[in-house]
Amino acid sequence: MSESTQEEETIEKPKEEEEFSFDAVDLMLEGDLKSQINYSMVKGIAQALDEKSQILIKAEESFEPQEEETFAEVALPEIEAMALAITEGCVDFTKIRFWEACETAEVAWEESKDADGNVVSKMPYGNPLETPAEGNRILANLKQISTWLAEVHSLHEKNGMGWVSPYGCPEDGQQAYDNRSNSINQLSHIIDSIGANFDL
Repeated sequence: MSESTQEEETIEKPKEEEEFSFDAVDLMLEGDLKSQINYSMVKGIAQALDEKSQILIKAEESFEPQEEETFAEVALPEIEAMALAITEGCVDFTKIRFWEACETAEVAWEESKDADGNVVSKMPYGNPLETPAEGNRILANLKQISTWLAEVHSLHEKNGMGWVSPYGCPEDGQQAYDNRSNSINQLSHIIDSIGANFDL
């Protein structure tokens, strides 16, 4: 590869990255200021949730179990804290719409060409995806937290009610079990609500 070819590629790459810095949903919401503002706030929530989720996801990837322990067992306090932040926090996740919680469209480009077939202008537009991608990962992260919580719950059933109590007390364990069961049900409701909310 010649030096001039390498230089051309280096020059072209930032242009491509600049073109695709658009958010397809923002493009599709053009003219709907209320939805644009709401979507910006949802993206902020998504980023905050993903930052915390990625810490646990990466920890699970590098997890090396001792004997028969599972990641869910070792990360029990963090998993339950994440679930409680979602179910009892200041954000009502059930109001988040499906297209705000994952990637339902991608940026595509409408090209205008001159008589010689050269591209003279490009206009971005939101092209709907047949199968949504993870996108900002709200749904993906909620589902992952729900999976971890269900694993912890199964372990609790298997190990007995006194399992999570520092004193082996079945009553303490039962309360923790009931609270977790409630969190699992609430998370399931949130995930179902988002999945069914297609309104603009």
